[in-house]
Amino acid sequence: MPRKTGHVLAKLWRADDLGGAELLRARFNDYAYDMHTHDKACFALITRGAIRIRMRGGEFVARAGDLYAIDAEEPHAGWPIDDEGWSLRTLYVDAGRLRAIAGEEAASPPALAGPIIRDRALISLYGGVHACSEAAGPALKRDERYAQFIARLLARHTRTPRRAAAAGREDRAVCRARDFLDHHLGEKVRLAEIAAAAGLPPFRLFRAFERATGMTPHGYQRQARIRFAAGLIRNGHPLGGVAVASGFADQAHLTRSFRRSLGVTPGTYGDAYRGRVSKR
Repeated sequence: MPRKTGHVLAKLWRADDLGGAELLRARFNDYAYDMHTHDKACFALITRGAIRIRMRGGEFVARAGDLYAIDAEEPHAGWPIDDEGWSLRTLYVDAGRLRAIAGEEAASPPALAGPIIRDRALISLYGGVHACSEAAGPALKRDERYAQFIARLLARHTRTPRRAAAAGREDRAVCRARDFLDHHLGEKVRLAEIAAAAGLPPFRLFRAFERATGMTPHGYQRQARIRFAAGLIRNGHPLGGVAVASGFADQAHLTRSFRRSLGVTPGTYGDAYRGRVSKR
């Protein structure tokens, strides 16, 4: 995967009326996403160009008119297939909130039957909701389209989550390793230290960790730092302090890492949570 940090034009906003969703409209040229995850389900309608996406199941191309849908915590990376780049409309939302809006009760959030959805009716509803939210269009129209989108999504494009197997020694070790990394964000840790905390030999832990999470321990550490930083930014902390608390060398390092994972700068992200629509 090429590592690029090229040109991005992005507009990000938060919509409490859509279940606390974050919405993004962006155009990417000569740019690549690092391998990363989201703590919410992610839907991205490609409106122009195409993007090559890497997930644990392999690689595929999403083109204009495709709706890309993945569950929370699913690692993925993306980069352009040509010089044209791509444009998209993205929505990040807690999948459990979708069931609640639809009036359904479930023990766990639905699992999305993506990653590519080619359902013209669903995509039309999604695009209408996204555009109406951006333009602050009629609230009732937005509510109705969102309800229709959710109903069709749950009825046609979800699957029963796989039943979790009983946790074995390696599973428990991976959980301990993740916990160790989450609590040592600002430290330069070594694989041997993580393995000691997890209770497995280093190389065995490395293989188990990558198999379970789809990311290496270093990749997970980078993602954990970005996620912690995002939480501080949402709560209004100044970016200089956020960088230090999250384990980044400085604010510039935070900005580069944040942008490579989320496609927007920390300032743009913070503006969305302060009620200001940012264009970067």
